Amino acid sequence: MDLMPMYDDDSECAGDQQCFSTNMDDYDYEYVQEQESLVELYQYCISPTLNDTLWYLIPLTIASFTCNVAARINYIPHKMFHSITASTGIYVLYNYAYECFFLLLFYVILSYLFLHLPKKHRQGTKVFLPSIFLILYCEVFMHAKDWNKIRGVVMIAVMKAISLTVDMSDTDKIVNVHEYIGYMLCGITAIFGPWTSFETYTNLYNEKKWKLWWFFVVISYAIVGLFCLSISNCWTNWILSDNAAKWMVAFRDAFGFRTSHYFVCFISSAIMLLGGYPLTQSLLTKPLEIEVPRSLVQVVVSWNMPMHNWLKTYVFRPGRKQLGRFGAIILTYLASSLLHGLNFQLAAVLLSLGFYTYIEYQLRQLLATEFNACIGSKQCSAYKCEHLRTTYNCYWVVLVNGAFSILAIFHLAYLGLMFDASETQETGYSYQHTINKWSELNFASHWVACTTYLAYYLIR
Repeated sequence: MDLMPMYDDDSECAGDQQCFSTNMDDYDYEYVQEQESLVELYQYCISPTLNDTLWYLIPLTIASFTCNVAARINYIPHKMFHSITASTGIYVLYNYAYECFFLLLFYVILSYLFLHLPKKHRQGTKVFLPSIFLILYCEVFMHAKDWNKIRGVVMIAVMKAISLTVDMSDTDKIVNVHEYIGYMLCGITAIFGPWTSFETYTNLYNEKKWKLWWFFVVISYAIVGLFCLSISNCWTNWILSDNAAKWMVAFRDAFGFRTSHYFVCFISSAIMLLGGYPLTQSLLTKPLEIEVPRSLVQVVVSWNMPMHNWLKTYVFRPGRKQLGRFGAIILTYLASSLLHGLNFQLAAVLLSLGFYTYIEYQLRQLLATEFNACIGSKQCSAYKCEHLRTTYNCYWVVLVNGAFSILAIFHLAYLGLMFDASETQETGYSYQHTINKWSELNFASHWVACTTYLAYYLIR
């Protein structure tokens, strides 16, 4: 799932994990599950998973480093640099996402032509139409397995095109074809992403200094990402079997899904740094704030930070002017769902999360105001807190925040249970799969959310 929007201008909007399926999912741990030895776990699961992943990433690594070298060589002209980044993108797209290769090339051409329309036809929701048609075409005419594999690649291209079109809608400036194709097909971000702005991309050419210490950061990111992959594919099922209590299995499957997301994010961070993007742009997720959350608001902000910024800038803020705060929240989550394709499970999880975060945010803001205590969804500044009671001088503030943290972990286990390693994973989870999973837990999270809203309604 490429997650989740929110609503406050400063931080409460968000993105979602890129739904990009790799062949690493082939390493189902079922055939190792009967083995008890750590040696056998390493031999039959960890080793083949990591080895195949490293070989799988070699073409993308070469393409990314090629872009970096092209940006650092002084005598390479500006247009040639963009041609090189586009060429590397064509290479990795053909290699990793052949199923949508020609469709994406057509979309790049169509979206560039859209930039040349008169201003009045490039403003507002009209910029979303070509992108919506692309997603609908993939949803209807592409094989379910192929679409589920490349939906993340399509999503990144759509986000780039929309952001650039909106940014250009109020100006007479039109980017030249070399810059546009280089940006849209950039081999660094074409596969795993993340979304980066056009300005960030063009700044690659302006940075000529080599920063060799970044390579140590690249290796660190890669190691963390591979460790997360081993947890998702191997360790979770080895530690906790399917015979455990249903809520323990729910937490296991949700944790496995989250660690697979961390893998994508950290590998993407490594690829970005290797390609020359600045270190400040490489932080894509914050696992600690997700695993030990202060609130669900913090989770959706920290899940996929580039997509969070994209949704906040191009969906939530414009939507709030027309629809108000609550309407903008729903619009943002709907946009996030649509970017991931017309999948019932994704939409159900995202919309549920939208209501959860709205209810939590409103309730905690109300309590924080009534009791003059730092118990809101957002952590108060360590240097300046406007509340009389804080975690440093009042013990029950710590208890209240701890209770909401436990509640957030409970909701994450319930929502993340949907994304298990069942047979429907490769083709996309069905309506029936979603209902069955939630019914096994008696829709407990939704009942708790309704109770929370009732408490907010009565208190206000």
